[in-house]
Amino acid sequence: MSEQKMGTHYVREMAASFKEIAEKTSVDELKTKLTGLANEMEPLATKLYFKTQKGNEDMQKAAGEVEGFKDKLAGAGDMAEAESIMGPVVELLEKTMKHVKTMKVRMT
Repeated sequence: MSEQKMGTHYVREMAASFKEIAEKTSVDELKTKLTGLANEMEPLATKLYFKTQKGNEDMQKAAGEVEGFKDKLAGAGDMAEAESIMGPVVELLEKTMKHVKTMKVRMT
């Protein structure tokens, strides 16, 4: 039986990547943003994707993008450059986190 990664694994990998980038960057605002984002993501890891194939695909794609821009982001000269590099991924994650935090569970 092969071990398949689930959305939670990808979320935790992204949080670890954000912390790693924050350690390498010299832009204080970026350090704060990435550390905050990672700290917010970790406790929500089990809820940040819906238990569907689409949820796994979304988190896998986002994790791949984070891996792809890790070095560029760590070398960013200012926050504007960093935002242009990581913008779409962070937007997706923040939107998903907001949804998870405000999601209501309906008992039937």
